[in-house]
Amino acid sequence: MRKLLQRLWDIAADFANFMGGLGMRLVWLPKLHFSPGAEHVRTDPGPALFVLNHSWWMDAPMLCLLCRRRRISVVAAGEMFTGVRSLAMRSLRCIPVDRAAGADLSFFHEALRRLRAGRCVAIFPEGALNPTETLLPFKQGAALLALQAGVPVIPVYSAGNYQPFQRLQLRFGAPIVLTQRPNAAGVQEATQCLQEAMERLQEELYQEMKPKYRKRAAEFHRRFRETTLRRQREQQEGEKNHDA
Repeated sequence: MRKLLQRLWDIAADFANFMGGLGMRLVWLPKLHFSPGAEHVRTDPGPALFVLNHSWWMDAPMLCLLCRRRRISVVAAGEMFTGVRSLAMRSLRCIPVDRAAGADLSFFHEALRRLRAGRCVAIFPEGALNPTETLLPFKQGAALLALQAGVPVIPVYSAGNYQPFQRLQLRFGAPIVLTQRPNAAGVQEATQCLQEAMERLQEELYQEMKPKYRKRAAEFHRRFRETTLRRQREQQEGEKNHDA
């Protein structure tokens, strides 16, 4: 019965991904770039851990829709699972993580279970939305997942201004096989390896992008930083007024 329910769920999710993928391609016009050895990572069979930068709330759905044959489950913030949006996130097989709960390990165990079952998982190693063009230091969860599951890691970097009809740019890197031991030193070394791979991928993408798209990406990050700083000031002022 469980296998039958999983099969029915996969059929429904595949249909949702197919329809969403059509709409996404028409609206964001994604331009895909591939590093040598990454030409088939969107369709290759077998489990893998996708790691991607986090510049926009649509990063997760975008990856799922572009790689729908791999049925990727994305680790996403729990606050995204509310109302109608929750249905959309679950139809994309996303795994919620409760960031307010502190050390929430339920998402890790669920992601590990899916990887060991032969499925694909995606995670944002930066751990939060990043309003800058400089990658934040990676958290160690991605490397630990890959090492414990024994699966390759596929880095993905996206750039653009994330507005409709503005040609979003994505670059897929070749699969990375981590060989470190899953202990503290090994996970730290593997995390650094993933960080350096993503930084190279970012550099390669910016070299291939046309100047107008690089300019749009820079403008997006400028607006994002200003919005983030304004919200932080408003929150601080609200807290001061509350304390007073």
